[in-house]
Amino acid sequence: MAGKRSSSTVSAAAAKKARKVDDSKKCSQIEAALKLAAGKGMPQEVLTMLCNSLQLTLTSFKEDRHPFQSELVEMVAKSLSLAEESLTESVAAAEAVVNNGDAEKVKRETAVKEAEEAYSASKEAHKQKQAAKNEAAEAFQATVQPLRDALAQQKDGDKDALALDAAKASLDKAIADLLTPLKAEGGKQKQLQALSKALDGFDGSLLEAMQLPLAKKPDQRGSFDNVILVQLDQHIATKVAALEAELAQAAPAREQRAAIVTAAKEAEAVAKSASDTAAGELKTAKEAEAAAKSALGTAKEAVENFEGELAAAAKSLDKARAKLENFRTGAMASFIELQERTAPAPPADEPVPAAEEPAPAEELAAASTAQSPAADAAAPMAAV
Repeated sequence: MAGKRSSSTVSAAAAKKARKVDDSKKCSQIEAALKLAAGKGMPQEVLTMLCNSLQLTLTSFKEDRHPFQSELVEMVAKSLSLAEESLTESVAAAEAVVNNGDAEKVKRETAVKEAEEAYSASKEAHKQKQAAKNEAAEAFQATVQPLRDALAQQKDGDKDALALDAAKASLDKAIADLLTPLKAEGGKQKQLQALSKALDGFDGSLLEAMQLPLAKKPDQRGSFDNVILVQLDQHIATKVAALEAELAQAAPAREQRAAIVTAAKEAEAVAKSASDTAAGELKTAKEAEAAAKSALGTAKEAVENFEGELAAAAKSLDKARAKLENFRTGAMASFIELQERTAPAPPADEPVPAAEEPAPAEELAAASTAQSPAADAAAPMAAV
């Protein structure tokens, strides 16, 4: 008959199972806390490795850990220190907000006053720039009509001079493009007709007579032909001189009108530039006023929201403190416990059970007979 397990063996197994369950819960606490170290620069892949190693390192007794396991435990300790540092900083930041409440309120109220002053100044600047823009625009408009008048006077006054310019230019072109080539080489009827048209206004008999010498090549011309050409040159020179004299006579008035137009254009350009500048400054002033108005609204809103923000900061502080406390009493405490845990001392030896008294011979024989059928069969033979 198999022997029963002792109560001490059962108790040890139950305790071992309970410890494994308890270790798993503590490891889960530590794993959640390790993730906080990411905010302090601990690489995510390192944290993942440490989380995956918890069940293989912290569940072992300190003296049973391999050196590599001990190194991992040290890395967990450093990561938890970073996590605690992050939580401590959160508490400090929340405390700073709450503790500086009065100063922050004064600061926001001061910001409202400054924003009101800036908004008032921007409105005044806008008003001034508007007046300056209007004045510049009026000054520009005042230059438009004088320029138009000057241009009209120039156009009307220069009409005759422009006609003289055109006549002289036409005559110069006829001489260069037609007369000179015909005198040098002679030409055809088409060229002669073009020259006659260009010299319209000259003596008709001279224009008709010039056809003869200009139709011939120079070596074919006689003395009469040359006389005609000399007379033509004299008429042309006289015409050119007359045109130049008339242009010279018209030049002073023409230059005066041009000077008036130039001055009017310059005045208009200066006035337009000033008007454009004033318009740009007005736009900037409008934008500055809008920005100042927005800033004032933001400053007032900050004052209105202060009490609510301060209350929220107080709640945040309570949460941060509670989170830090839970970390220290939960994950950190569990880690320290598992980190330093050693194997329990072996239980004291149990007392040896007392030896049983030997049974009488008759009882042993009876038991032997009852247990062995072969003995029963051998007994009659022994009697014989």
